[in-house]
Amino acid sequence: MAEVPVPVQRVDPPGPSIWDALDGDPTHLLDRRALRLLERDTDRWSARWMRVPARLVSRLVVAVVTVIKRLLPFEFSSHDLLDRLGIWFLSRCVSEEGGELLLRHFAIETNLLACIAANSGLEAPTLRPRALAELDDNAVIVHDLNVYEVLAALGNRPLPPPDGRDLDLSMLDLPEFETATRRRLLRLDLETGLAAMNIAFALLTTTGEYRRAVHSLQLDESILSCLSELTGDDLFRTWKPAGLLPIVRTGRDVPRDLFVHAIVNEYAHARLRWHATRRRRTSLPERVAAPGSRAREASVWRP
Repeated sequence: MAEVPVPVQRVDPPGPSIWDALDGDPTHLLDRRALRLLERDTDRWSARWMRVPARLVSRLVVAVVTVIKRLLPFEFSSHDLLDRLGIWFLSRCVSEEGGELLLRHFAIETNLLACIAANSGLEAPTLRPRALAELDDNAVIVHDLNVYEVLAALGNRPLPPPDGRDLDLSMLDLPEFETATRRRLLRLDLETGLAAMNIAFALLTTTGEYRRAVHSLQLDESILSCLSELTGDDLFRTWKPAGLLPIVRTGRDVPRDLFVHAIVNEYAHARLRWHATRRRRTSLPERVAAPGSRAREASVWRP
C-alpha cells in the first residue's frame, strides 16, 4: 500500500511585508519616503531589544530628576549644553533614518503651523533645519514655542471658512535633508534615541520648560481641528492621539508619545499636500478629450 504524502506546512510562508502592504495601499496617504524611513528605522536591533526598556528607564529617571529639581532651592538649566549634546547624540548614536525622520518633523510641524498662520493673517514660523548641525540656537525649545504662539495668536477668532480658491497651501515643500556623518558609534532607532534625549531635556531645562514641552503634545488636537476647519476635511480630526485636550498630563510615556506625535504630523502634512494637488488639478484649464475617451480625475493621490 502506497504511503500518503504528508503535506509540509510552512510556518512563515514568503509574501509581502506590512510595509509592502502599506506602500501598495492607495488609501494610505503617508509620504512614501517617510514610510521607507520608518521601515528601515524600526528594523534596527535597538527597536527590537532596547526600545521598551529604554522607554521605561527614561520615564523613571525623568520622574526622579523632576522631583529632585522641584525640591532644590534653585533651577538649573543649560540650553547651550542641551543643543551641543543633542547634536552630538543624533550625529553619532542615532541612525541616519532616525535623524532624517526627526528633521522632517521639525519642517513638517512648521509647515502645518505656517498653513494655519498664513490663512489666518498671522506671521508664519520659519524653523526648518536641513541638517542635524542646525538644531542649535534652542531649536527644540523654539519648535515647541511656535505651537503655543500660533494658537494663542488666533485669539479665539473664527477661522476663515473653507474655500479652495483662497486657501494658501504654498508652504508645504520640504527641503533636502542631510544626516550623513563621518562616523557613528551606534545606530539606534529614533524612538530609543528619544528615550535618551528625554532624560537630557528634563535635566538641562527648567521644570517649567520641560512641562511646557510635554504639554505641547496635547495641542495636536487643536492643530488638527484648525486644519479641518480651514479645509472642510473632517479626516484631520480622526488622528488626534492625546485624547481630550483639557486633561493635561505631564507624567506620560514621552518617547512613545513624541514618536506618535511625529507620525500624526506626517499624516496631516500628506493630507494637506493631497488637498494642494487636487486644487491644482481642478484649477487647470479644461482640455478637450479625444473621441471615445472619458476624462477622469484620480481620487487618490500617492505621496
